[in-house]
Amino acid sequence: MKWIAVLTLCFTTFISSVSFAEISTHSQAINESGRLRMLTQRMAKAYLLMAMDVQPNKSKQQLGNSLETFESNLTDLKAFAKNQGILPQVEANIQTIDTQWNIYKAQISGVISTQNVPSVLNLSDATLTACEALVNQLEQISKREATKLVNIAGRQRMLSQRIAKLYTAISIEGHQPSYDEALTKAINEFDEALAVLITSPQNSHFLRHKLKKVASQWEFSKEGFKALSKGNTTPLVISMTTESILKQMNDITALYEDMSKNKKAG
Repeated sequence: MKWIAVLTLCFTTFISSVSFAEISTHSQAINESGRLRMLTQRMAKAYLLMAMDVQPNKSKQQLGNSLETFESNLTDLKAFAKNQGILPQVEANIQTIDTQWNIYKAQISGVISTQNVPSVLNLSDATLTACEALVNQLEQISKREATKLVNIAGRQRMLSQRIAKLYTAISIEGHQPSYDEALTKAINEFDEALAVLITSPQNSHFLRHKLKKVASQWEFSKEGFKALSKGNTTPLVISMTTESILKQMNDITALYEDMSKNKKAG
Protein backbone atom coordinates (compact mmCIF):
# COMPACT_ATOMS: atom_id res chain seq x y z
CA MET A 1 0.00 0.00 0.00
CA LYS A 2 1.11 3.56 -0.69
CA TRP A 3 1.20 4.63 2.97
CA ILE A 4 3.48 1.71 3.84
CA ALA A 5 5.91 2.74 1.11
CA VAL A 6 5.97 6.33 2.37
CA LEU A 7 6.45 5.31 5.99
CA THR A 8 9.16 2.82 5.07
CA LEU A 9 11.14 5.50 3.24
CA CYS A 10 10.86 7.86 6.21
CA PHE A 11 11.85 5.26 8.78
CA THR A 12 14.66 3.91 6.62
CA THR A 13 16.33 7.28 6.34
CA PHE A 14 15.64 9.01 9.65
CA ILE A 15 18.64 7.51 11.45
CA SER A 16 21.08 8.63 8.76
CA SER A 17 19.48 12.06 8.37
CA VAL A 18 20.19 13.07 11.97
CA SER A 19 23.08 15.50 12.21
CA PHE A 20 25.39 14.26 14.95
CA ALA A 21 27.42 16.88 16.77
CA GLU A 22 30.74 16.28 18.48
CA ILE A 23 30.17 14.38 21.73
CA SER A 24 30.92 16.67 24.66
CA THR A 25 28.82 15.47 27.64
CA HIS A 26 28.26 12.20 29.45
CA SER A 27 24.53 12.23 28.67
CA GLN A 28 25.33 12.66 24.99
CA ALA A 29 27.93 9.88 25.18
CA ILE A 30 25.32 7.60 26.77
CA ASN A 31 22.84 8.45 24.03
CA GLU A 32 25.32 7.85 21.20
CA SER A 33 26.84 4.69 22.68
CA GLY A 34 23.23 3.55 23.16
CA ARG A 35 22.70 4.21 19.46
CA LEU A 36 25.55 1.80 18.73
CA ARG A 37 23.71 -0.76 20.85
CA MET A 38 20.56 -0.28 18.77
CA LEU A 39 22.41 -0.40 15.46
CA THR A 40 23.87 -3.85 16.21
CA GLN A 41 20.32 -5.20 16.10
CA ARG A 42 19.08 -2.96 13.31
CA MET A 43 21.80 -4.15 10.95
CA ALA A 44 21.05 -7.80 11.69
CA LYS A 45 17.35 -7.20 11.12
CA ALA A 46 18.03 -5.48 7.78
CA TYR A 47 20.31 -8.34 6.73
CA LEU A 48 17.65 -10.93 7.54
CA LEU A 49 14.96 -9.00 5.67
CA MET A 50 17.26 -8.87 2.64
CA ALA A 51 17.83 -12.62 2.94
CA MET A 52 14.01 -13.08 2.92
CA ASP A 53 13.72 -10.72 -0.06
CA VAL A 54 11.42 -8.45 1.97
CA GLN A 55 11.77 -4.96 0.48
CA PRO A 56 15.39 -5.79 -0.42
CA ASN A 57 16.29 -2.33 -1.76
CA LYS A 58 15.05 -0.47 1.31
CA SER A 59 16.58 -3.08 3.63
CA LYS A 60 19.89 -2.70 1.80
CA GLN A 61 19.73 1.07 2.21
CA GLN A 62 18.95 0.68 5.91
CA LEU A 63 21.88 -1.70 6.36
CA GLY A 64 24.26 0.65 4.54
CA ASN A 65 23.13 3.72 6.48
CA SER A 66 23.42 1.84 9.76
CA LEU A 67 26.94 0.66 8.93
CA GLU A 68 27.99 4.23 8.21
CA THR A 69 26.37 5.62 11.36
CA PHE A 70 27.92 2.92 13.56
CA GLU A 71 31.43 3.70 12.34
CA SER A 72 30.90 7.47 12.66
CA ASN A 73 29.57 7.17 16.22
CA LEU A 74 32.36 4.83 17.24
CA THR A 75 34.93 7.33 15.96
CA ASP A 76 33.22 10.14 17.90
CA LEU A 77 33.16 8.06 21.09
CA LYS A 78 36.89 7.34 20.74
CA ALA A 79 37.52 11.09 20.46
CA PHE A 80 35.28 11.78 23.48
CA ALA A 81 37.14 9.26 25.64
CA LYS A 82 40.49 10.73 24.59
CA ASN A 83 39.48 14.37 25.05
CA GLN A 84 37.83 13.78 28.42
CA GLY A 85 40.80 11.87 29.79
CA ILE A 86 38.24 9.28 30.79
CA LEU A 87 38.87 6.08 32.75
CA PRO A 88 41.17 3.56 31.01
CA GLN A 89 38.42 0.93 31.37
CA VAL A 90 36.19 3.00 29.07
CA GLU A 91 38.86 3.13 26.40
CA ALA A 92 39.32 -0.63 26.83
CA ASN A 93 35.59 -1.18 26.31
CA ILE A 94 35.63 0.97 23.18
CA GLN A 95 38.51 -1.11 21.86
CA THR A 96 36.52 -4.29 22.55
CA ILE A 97 33.63 -2.86 20.54
CA ASP A 98 36.02 -1.95 17.71
CA THR A 99 37.45 -5.47 17.59
CA GLN A 100 34.05 -7.16 17.70
CA TRP A 101 32.63 -4.72 15.18
CA ASN A 102 35.24 -5.56 12.56
CA ILE A 103 34.28 -9.25 12.75
CA TYR A 104 30.56 -8.49 12.61
CA LYS A 105 30.98 -5.99 9.76
CA ALA A 106 32.80 -8.56 7.62
CA GLN A 107 29.86 -10.95 8.01
CA ILE A 108 27.04 -8.55 7.18
CA SER A 109 29.00 -6.94 4.34
CA GLY A 110 29.39 -10.28 2.60
CA VAL A 111 27.02 -12.58 0.75
CA ILE A 112 23.37 -12.27 1.81
CA SER A 113 22.00 -15.73 2.56
CA THR A 114 19.52 -17.34 4.94
CA GLN A 115 22.26 -19.88 5.68
CA ASN A 116 24.13 -17.13 7.55
CA VAL A 117 21.27 -16.45 9.98
CA PRO A 118 22.87 -18.17 13.01
CA SER A 119 26.21 -16.43 12.44
CA VAL A 120 24.61 -13.00 11.98
CA LEU A 121 22.56 -13.46 15.16
CA ASN A 122 25.58 -14.56 17.20
CA LEU A 123 27.84 -11.76 15.98
CA SER A 124 25.14 -9.11 16.44
CA ASP A 125 24.65 -10.30 20.02
CA ALA A 126 28.40 -10.31 20.75
CA THR A 127 28.71 -6.74 19.46
CA LEU A 128 25.60 -5.76 21.42
CA THR A 129 27.14 -7.13 24.63
CA ALA A 130 30.25 -5.02 24.09
CA CYS A 131 28.17 -1.88 23.43
CA GLU A 132 25.93 -2.55 26.43
CA ALA A 133 28.97 -2.70 28.69
CA LEU A 134 30.11 0.73 27.49
CA VAL A 135 26.69 2.36 27.97
CA ASN A 136 26.33 0.99 31.48
CA GLN A 137 29.86 2.04 32.39
CA LEU A 138 29.22 5.61 31.21
CA GLU A 139 26.01 5.73 33.23
CA GLN A 140 27.84 4.54 36.36
CA ILE A 141 30.48 7.23 35.91
CA SER A 142 27.79 9.88 35.57
CA LYS A 143 25.81 8.73 38.67
CA ARG A 144 22.84 10.95 37.82
CA GLU A 145 19.16 9.98 37.62
CA ALA A 146 18.59 11.89 34.38
CA THR A 147 21.35 9.98 32.57
CA LYS A 148 19.82 6.75 33.85
CA LEU A 149 16.64 7.67 31.98
CA VAL A 150 18.71 8.37 28.85
CA ASN A 151 20.07 4.83 29.11
CA ILE A 152 16.68 3.21 29.69
CA ALA A 153 15.02 5.10 26.84
CA GLY A 154 17.97 4.43 24.54
CA ARG A 155 17.80 0.73 25.35
CA GLN A 156 14.16 0.68 24.22
CA ARG A 157 15.43 1.66 20.76
CA MET A 158 17.66 -1.40 20.79
CA LEU A 159 14.87 -3.68 22.03
CA SER A 160 12.55 -2.53 19.24
CA GLN A 161 15.14 -3.65 16.68
CA ARG A 162 16.09 -6.79 18.60
CA ILE A 163 12.45 -7.87 18.67
CA ALA A 164 12.16 -7.29 14.92
CA LYS A 165 15.42 -9.19 14.35
CA LEU A 166 14.32 -12.22 16.35
CA TYR A 167 10.85 -12.19 14.84
CA THR A 168 12.40 -12.22 11.37
CA ALA A 169 14.79 -15.02 12.33
CA ILE A 170 11.82 -17.14 13.45
CA SER A 171 10.07 -16.30 10.18
CA ILE A 172 13.08 -17.72 8.32
CA GLU A 173 14.09 -20.72 10.43
CA GLY A 174 10.93 -21.50 12.35
CA HIS A 175 10.49 -21.75 16.10
CA GLN A 176 13.64 -22.68 17.99
CA PRO A 177 13.98 -22.60 21.78
CA SER A 178 16.83 -20.08 21.76
CA TYR A 179 14.99 -17.71 19.40
CA ASP A 180 11.67 -18.03 21.21
CA GLU A 181 13.25 -17.49 24.63
CA ALA A 182 15.23 -14.47 23.44
CA LEU A 183 12.15 -12.92 21.83
CA THR A 184 10.02 -13.43 24.94
CA LYS A 185 12.78 -11.94 27.11
CA ALA A 186 13.10 -8.88 24.85
CA ILE A 187 9.33 -8.32 24.84
CA ASN A 188 9.19 -8.56 28.64
CA GLU A 189 12.14 -6.17 29.03
CA PHE A 190 10.47 -3.64 26.74
CA ASP A 191 7.26 -3.89 28.77
CA GLU A 192 9.07 -3.38 32.07
CA ALA A 193 11.22 -0.48 30.89
CA LEU A 194 8.26 1.28 29.28
CA ALA A 195 6.44 1.12 32.63
CA VAL A 196 9.48 2.67 34.35
CA LEU A 197 9.60 5.53 31.84
CA ILE A 198 5.88 6.20 31.91
CA THR A 199 5.84 6.47 35.72
CA SER A 200 8.96 8.65 36.01
CA PRO A 201 8.18 11.81 38.04
CA GLN A 202 10.71 13.69 35.89
CA ASN A 203 8.54 13.47 32.77
CA SER A 204 7.31 16.67 31.18
CA HIS A 205 3.83 16.86 29.68
CA PHE A 206 5.34 16.39 26.20
CA LEU A 207 7.32 13.34 27.34
CA ARG A 208 4.17 11.79 28.78
CA HIS A 209 2.43 12.42 25.46
CA LYS A 210 5.25 10.79 23.49
CA LEU A 211 5.36 7.79 25.82
CA LYS A 212 1.60 7.35 25.49
CA LYS A 213 2.02 7.11 21.72
CA VAL A 214 4.72 4.46 22.15
CA ALA A 215 2.46 2.49 24.50
CA SER A 216 -0.30 2.51 21.87
CA GLN A 217 2.06 1.39 19.10
CA TRP A 218 3.50 -1.27 21.38
CA GLU A 219 0.09 -2.79 22.10
CA PHE A 220 -0.52 -3.02 18.34
CA SER A 221 2.85 -4.76 17.84
CA LYS A 222 2.05 -7.34 20.51
CA GLU A 223 -0.93 -8.51 18.48
CA GLY A 224 1.56 -9.54 15.79
CA PHE A 225 3.57 -11.51 18.34
CA LYS A 226 0.44 -13.46 19.27
CA ALA A 227 -0.05 -14.41 15.63
CA LEU A 228 3.54 -15.69 15.51
CA SER A 229 2.76 -18.25 18.21
CA LYS A 230 0.05 -19.61 15.92
CA GLY A 231 2.45 -20.05 13.02
CA ASN A 232 1.54 -16.87 11.16
CA THR A 233 4.45 -14.54 10.38
CA THR A 234 4.28 -10.98 9.05
CA PRO A 235 7.88 -9.70 9.16
CA LEU A 236 7.11 -6.62 7.07
CA VAL A 237 4.32 -5.51 9.42
CA ILE A 238 6.45 -6.08 12.52
CA SER A 239 9.35 -4.26 10.89
CA MET A 240 7.09 -1.28 10.19
CA THR A 241 5.57 -1.11 13.68
CA THR A 242 8.93 -1.48 15.44
CA GLU A 243 10.38 1.21 13.16
CA SER A 244 7.64 3.55 14.31
CA ILE A 245 8.46 2.72 17.93
CA LEU A 246 12.16 3.26 17.22
CA LYS A 247 11.48 6.72 15.84
CA GLN A 248 9.43 7.69 18.87
CA MET A 249 12.00 6.29 21.32
CA ASN A 250 14.78 8.11 19.49
CA ASP A 251 12.92 11.39 20.10
CA ILE A 252 12.23 10.46 23.72
CA THR A 253 15.89 9.59 24.35
CA ALA A 254 16.91 12.98 22.98
CA LEU A 255 14.39 14.68 25.30
CA TYR A 256 15.86 12.89 28.31
CA GLU A 257 19.35 13.86 27.12
CA ASP A 258 18.28 17.52 26.96
CA MET A 259 16.76 17.21 30.42
CA SER A 260 20.06 15.90 31.75
CA LYS A 261 22.00 18.74 30.14
CA ASN A 262 19.59 21.36 31.52
CA LYS A 263 19.80 19.98 35.05
CA LYS A 264 23.57 20.01 34.89
CA ALA A 265 23.53 23.63 33.66
CA GLY A 266 21.13 24.58 36.46
